[in-house]
Amino acid sequence: MITLDPRTKVLLLILTAIFSASIPNGIYTLVWIILTTILGIMLKRALKTARAAIIFAALWLFASFILPNIGGVLHTSLLVWLGLVFKCYPCCMIAALFISTTQIGEFMAAMSKWRVPRSVVIPLAIMFRYFPTVKEDWGHIKDAMTLRGISLSPGYFLKNPGVVVDALYLPILVTASNAADDLAASAVTRGIENPRIRTSRLDIRIRLIDIIVFLIFAVALIVGMGLSTGGYV
Repeated sequence: MITLDPRTKVLLLILTAIFSASIPNGIYTLVWIILTTILGIMLKRALKTARAAIIFAALWLFASFILPNIGGVLHTSLLVWLGLVFKCYPCCMIAALFISTTQIGEFMAAMSKWRVPRSVVIPLAIMFRYFPTVKEDWGHIKDAMTLRGISLSPGYFLKNPGVVVDALYLPILVTASNAADDLAASAVTRGIENPRIRTSRLDIRIRLIDIIVFLIFAVALIVGMGLSTGGYV
């Protein structure tokens, strides 16, 4: 098991974004997902990363073997949707690893070493806490809906759209707004707007493992761009 510097994770996210933007969907996307899955296992996120990889593999198999046998408008719609999913999926996996394995203190300490402006760091730091908070509220809403006998299935929604909207979407909007206000107040209370340079007891530095992981993904990106340019991907 390894730990990575937050700056390395930022660079990996940038590499993945370049990969998704520059390389067409193909077998190399599957290779990139495999690399991301291995990284997630090494970062102690084996279960969630493996689950995401299995979902991607299922979509990949569907697109490769079932979708060609579907014709008409449905084929076109699914093809466009899957193309968008395959473009976004690698970035979403890396971003999920980034958020789940990085503490706010680590992130801010790393960004301060990069001299990143606080106007950029502060919104990102609040975002780090926002998603886990909303996820926790989402679990509470689902539990409340289950107790009231309300289902999230498409069939139930078609039969009772008003009930689902009242029990799901409205609470989500309210809790999301409240979570944003609470996190902003908490950040201000902790002195996030203090203009002085922050000190940190965390050992934030680039290690050999950071260089190795970055080089693996960088080489994979260069090879993928070369293969796609040559028409092999």
